[in-house]
Amino acid sequence: MSRRAVLGRVALWAVLAMGLAVMWGRYGAATATTLLTIISGCAALAQLVTALRWRSAQDESSTSEQLDRAAEALAWEVRTQWEAEAGRRLLDEPDGLPLRWETKNGSANGDLAELVSSYADAPRRLVVIGEPGSGKTGLCVLLTLELLRRPSPSRTPVLLQISSWNPAEDFHAWLIRSILEFYPFLGNEARFGATAVRDLLAQHRILPMLDGLDEMAEDRREMALRAIGLDRRSGEPLVLTSRTAEFEETGIVRDALVVRLLPLTADTAAEYLLDVAPSARLDRWDPVLARLTEEDGGPVAEALRTPLMLYLARSAYADPSTTPAELLDLPDTRRVEEHLLDAFAVQVFAYRPPSPLANTTRPSRRWDPTKAERWLAALARMTEGDIAWWRLYRTVPKAVFIATGMLIGGSACTLLGWLMFGLFGRPVFGALLGLAVGLTGGLALGFVPTEAPRRFVPRVLRRSELTRDLGFGLIGAVVGGLVVGILYGGGFGIAIGLVFGIAFGVVRRFTEPTEPREAVTPASVMRSDRFAVLYAAGLGGLVGALVGAFMGGVVGAATRGLVVKIDNPVLVGLLGAAVGALLGAFGLALIVQSTSASGRSTTTRAWLALRGVTPLRLMTFLDDARRLGVLRQVGPYYQFRHALLRDRLARRH
Repeated sequence: MSRRAVLGRVALWAVLAMGLAVMWGRYGAATATTLLTIISGCAALAQLVTALRWRSAQDESSTSEQLDRAAEALAWEVRTQWEAEAGRRLLDEPDGLPLRWETKNGSANGDLAELVSSYADAPRRLVVIGEPGSGKTGLCVLLTLELLRRPSPSRTPVLLQISSWNPAEDFHAWLIRSILEFYPFLGNEARFGATAVRDLLAQHRILPMLDGLDEMAEDRREMALRAIGLDRRSGEPLVLTSRTAEFEETGIVRDALVVRLLPLTADTAAEYLLDVAPSARLDRWDPVLARLTEEDGGPVAEALRTPLMLYLARSAYADPSTTPAELLDLPDTRRVEEHLLDAFAVQVFAYRPPSPLANTTRPSRRWDPTKAERWLAALARMTEGDIAWWRLYRTVPKAVFIATGMLIGGSACTLLGWLMFGLFGRPVFGALLGLAVGLTGGLALGFVPTEAPRRFVPRVLRRSELTRDLGFGLIGAVVGGLVVGILYGGGFGIAIGLVFGIAFGVVRRFTEPTEPREAVTPASVMRSDRFAVLYAAGLGGLVGALVGAFMGGVVGAATRGLVVKIDNPVLVGLLGAAVGALLGAFGLALIVQSTSASGRSTTTRAWLALRGVTPLRLMTFLDDARRLGVLRQVGPYYQFRHALLRDRLARRH
């Protein structure tokens, strides 16, 4: 819905409100109330018919213009997020590691820059294999950026974790679902149509980059390769990465160029450490560098043959007070790697090396290194991959949300009931009624499933969500009608209850996945969800103000038990508007907040912090961990920098 259409509807309702006021002046309150009921019913019916028609239209395929907009938005978002990640990973350093590759049969080889450039010139099916930490994901990032830097790229690369796919599910269905999860703005049917992702894939305008085949269950890998089509000589370009041993176990690839990332030489590793080590006390590295250049460098030389381990060593021993020579005392390669993983997770929080992409708007906080490691270990165990703040509620018992809803709902509604009925000389009754409503509502809403993060814009009617919309409308009708009915009688209660019911139901129609007005990040998605709650409160306040002004100034609350005797109907109307706005805003905000992703997340963070599992300021901690290189950011998700780091943390504590 356009902004002009929204303003048009607001103007229409304003004209109707003025017309009702005129009707009351000429024909009395009863006639005006009857007319209000008729208009409200017609409005609800019109809303339903319009939504159904809209849905029918949106079921058609996306237009070419919509697909162009979707492709442009997706390319902008992908490039923005991976340029930032490349900076944090130091992939764009001019003195970066000189990685090399060779084909599986050894017939060709070269450096990484040549491979990236040649692939961007002619995308094809490419399989990248190598040892853990050899740079496979980093190569995917470089390929992504190089493809998007070409003039008018025909395909937008999208990096996905293939390990999350069960090959029993259709491959393209999984692609569509995964892309919508990482880039939820593509689900905006009003802007991009109903089939944007499906049509972009069908028109070969998306290039899948499938990272981490080795992390998939062993019995699924061969099935996955056959489903992708790598066992036959046909298919669209894609990139697939895997550890060498796990990939070679399948042995069915025919339609792809398979390249293996080669281990770094000991001299290359020594030169890199010498170049990046802080100049202060550079002699600390002398024993390690000497061992690396020996013919048999031992476990240290073997461990430092991958970019990941070199980066961990660089970060873990960035503090001049540390002693890299302690690596020489470890008995084997596995112990060296585990020591670097453990030291990195603690040392980056203790020494805090400067980030190449420092955020000047908020300085990083100081976190206790031991606690930070414990929190990361807990997150590694809880998430098993993507860290989505709106999914952490699954680790909290449902009873916690029910109790929280009843506590907050009971307290807020008790206060509102006391205030509302106190104006009519019945504060105790109002408080008890509010307590009953709050406790009942909190109990019921505690069982409502948590929603994905939303943004407050129009969206189409979906049959699967119609029951929930009607449920919210029913809550508004019962609460609003009950309060007004007790104060003014059953007729007014039914009419006003219908108005509140429509308002509560309509607010469910105005939330959809966030669009990339800014880069999609965990923080931006949370802000959008919180704004949706604020908009709901604003709508509830507006409806409440109109109803309160009508009941006070038009019906005449001064003659119906108002404690403060006010003869001026305008002042009574203003008082009614204020009370109605307060009641409507708080009522609708509490309901939406209780089932929103951000609302449940607040309860989740408090619960986990009380148990010492994560810090109270979890989002700040996650963002700082990203800045320090422990986590990476992919759209609205955080991920651990590497599966080795995640698995090592998950086994600790």
